[in-house]
Amino acid sequence: MSKIYITGHKNPDMDSIAAAYSYSVLKNKIDPDNQYIPVALGAMNSISRSLFERLGIKSLDILKDTFSKVKDVCKRPTLILEPEDPIYELVNMYNQTNPSVVPIMKDGIYKGLLSVDDINKYFLRENYDSRPVYSLDINNIRRVVKGFMIKRGSVDDFVAPIMVGAMRFSVFKKRLKDCKEKPLLVVGCRNDHIAEAIKEQIPGLILTGVEEDSLDEIDFSGFNGFVYASHEDTAETIRLLRLSVKVETLLIPSKEITITQDMLFDSAKGILADSNKRGLPVFDKENGSFMGFITRRCFLERPRTKLILVDHNEASQSVKGIEDAEIVEIIDHHRLDAVKTTNPISITAMPVGSTCTIVFEQYNRYDQEIDPLTAKVLLAGIASDTVMLKSPTTTSLDRNAVKTLCAIASVDFEAFGKELFSRGSSLSSVDAKSAISSDFKVYTERGVKFGIGQIEVTTLDDIDEVSDNYLAELEKKKEGDSLDWAMLLVTNVLTSTSVLLCTNYKNNYRFEYEELKSQIFSLPGVLSRKKQLLPEVIRVLES
Repeated sequence: MSKIYITGHKNPDMDSIAAAYSYSVLKNKIDPDNQYIPVALGAMNSISRSLFERLGIKSLDILKDTFSKVKDVCKRPTLILEPEDPIYELVNMYNQTNPSVVPIMKDGIYKGLLSVDDINKYFLRENYDSRPVYSLDINNIRRVVKGFMIKRGSVDDFVAPIMVGAMRFSVFKKRLKDCKEKPLLVVGCRNDHIAEAIKEQIPGLILTGVEEDSLDEIDFSGFNGFVYASHEDTAETIRLLRLSVKVETLLIPSKEITITQDMLFDSAKGILADSNKRGLPVFDKENGSFMGFITRRCFLERPRTKLILVDHNEASQSVKGIEDAEIVEIIDHHRLDAVKTTNPISITAMPVGSTCTIVFEQYNRYDQEIDPLTAKVLLAGIASDTVMLKSPTTTSLDRNAVKTLCAIASVDFEAFGKELFSRGSSLSSVDAKSAISSDFKVYTERGVKFGIGQIEVTTLDDIDEVSDNYLAELEKKKEGDSLDWAMLLVTNVLTSTSVLLCTNYKNNYRFEYEELKSQIFSLPGVLSRKKQLLPEVIRVLES
């Protein structure tokens, strides 16, 4: 089952939020093989939040970006060893499943990653000029070498070379005394050798080819080391002893390369390629906990987030990292300047007043019933984007959708709209920066980059009181977004009139609107940014 995110544009308005939510309800009905998740590209405005709270719907999660990240390819470990486990277990894992790496964990705490390269290095180290010593543990010896314990020693783990008692006793005695470190002795039924080893108090004896009752003549009472009888022959016993060493001895201390789950796919790929590792551990950036690992196989194919775009189709208005995403569908009522896609997709674009009207038509197309809750969400989207069906963008399809949805939801449209917009209140009741950014769209015409925000209120009586603050924030928005011109259309949804606030620009004087005072214009009857204000702005730029 794939996750497919349904998202509106940046700075989402009511129509964008409502369309994403309502379309996810439909898609989850008609396509149960996938999971459709409505998301927002920014904080929901006050009208959207109030509606969702009133209807008991959880606010949409915010999708920050769709860049391919480490967390999209990170592997969770299925094979784990503890530091005290024998190398024998690690070798068996590679023989059976050939993993890229195996994490070493102690009580849930990450200790390191081991690969087949570390096993190879372990055996190659034995070819150095010096005699190898081994970090041995009696518990691991018993796990790896089949046999039985004759006597437990005073210590369970120790470091020692391995010696075989196969030489003449005189040679053995001299070699034993010449050893810089007392060895672990592997020997058959050679009583003289065994007695000498006991005398030298070596850390341990492993006897091969003996039965328990054949050792009655040997006194182990004064021996501080352990005595273990192996069921294997001498050569096999030595091979297995070398594999009984703890895996922690393979962990060579080094500066750990830090990879976090939020790191970009390409960055992590480059770090892994530049390292000499088969895999790297992945950690949570916030708490540092071990999340899994990445290997070279993880980067053979770039993962792509699947998206359905509603109420927009241009990359500039969409989520960061959209170039890494896979667009699977578009539902929109704006002009088409659609993002490029790798495969053919379904695009439903209609010249209607609201994207929610198109979503309503999609329910009809698939012959799916609309529940009362979803009907109210769709109504809110249409009421907001058509300003209660008064906007010049309104079509007969919008009016038909409203009529049907009101019947399903058992509401009066006028009363529903008044309650909806009452949550928007006045300019003085909202933060100026948030009001400007909540539904702000950027355009480029005639080489001029400009942006227009829009906010719906129920009164314009406080415009004089707050205009200086709003104009200052518009100026900051212009500088912050590297714009030539920034505007805010403030629409009174009850009186169907608007006021335009704008930054200083050389063409301001060309507006065919009454200038109430510097940088503030009266726009009676103007409700639509797209169909009424934008054409006038373009005319001003062309004149």
